[in-house]
Amino acid sequence: MRQLFIIITFLVIIFTACEKDKAPISGCTDSTAFNYNSDAIVDDGSCEYNQSVSTNLTIDFTQTVNANNLILGLGCLDGNECLPDHACCLGTLPYTNNAGQKYNIKKLWYLISNITLHTEVGTENLIKNIHFIDVSDPTTLSFLVSDLEDNNYTSISYTIGLDTTRNTSNEYVNEDFHTKMFWPELMGGGYHYMKLEGNYIKLEGGSNNDAPFYNTHTGGTMGVDYSFNHSDEISLITDNTTSEVSISINMEVNNWYQNPNSITLSSDGIMSNMTMQIQLNENGIDVFSTLIN
Repeated sequence: MRQLFIIITFLVIIFTACEKDKAPISGCTDSTAFNYNSDAIVDDGSCEYNQSVSTNLTIDFTQTVNANNLILGLGCLDGNECLPDHACCLGTLPYTNNAGQKYNIKKLWYLISNITLHTEVGTENLIKNIHFIDVSDPTTLSFLVSDLEDNNYTSISYTIGLDTTRNTSNEYVNEDFHTKMFWPELMGGGYHYMKLEGNYIKLEGGSNNDAPFYNTHTGGTMGVDYSFNHSDEISLITDNTTSEVSISINMEVNNWYQNPNSITLSSDGIMSNMTMQIQLNENGIDVFSTLIN
């Protein structure tokens, strides 16, 4: 028995000595790190953390006609653009409106203002006050919002044109669009909401080779505000894992001329035509849509 006790005592001493000689486990001892080691005793500086990623949001402006991408200025047999009162054959104008008229688009300028993201808890994030789009100028077809605030965004809203709080003559003399979009003082002053221009084929009262000029100019007329608001639901959650996201705001041009009002193109100016301004305002509800990428 005494011999057995001596053997056990010896083994305990040996085992304890070995434990003391064993090096402590090293690793990441910070529980907030994603590579935290709960067995580590000594921190070896290897802790790694999720890096915070800022979200960059790009707003793109696109334009379609009957769901096809808009191409400016198409429509002559000789390869040249149609000019007012110059011959253009009926079949060469690329687009057809709700009234059955063939037409092209040579200019499309418009203003969108008060572009705002809305969150699930009802807060708002105004991302741009005013943006001018010239379809012929690629630099105007998008803008970047850097370091977008992290949130759960559930909708986007914007104003087509400028409301009465913004639409004041000479308010934007330092902006590129000032000289392009001013609205005549005799008609109320301020700025155009949109200039949409081109050539069209008359349905009656002219030959098929007659391609007169039309213009669809919208704006505040005689002091009346014909701008309107548009909003779309979106699902955009930005956090420290989201780096790049884009939202496309599309204009479907043909919808200006249909639903609820079927509008026929003509050579008559519409800037002072309040009935036409009302109809375009009403049709605008179907013109814009939003796609998140």
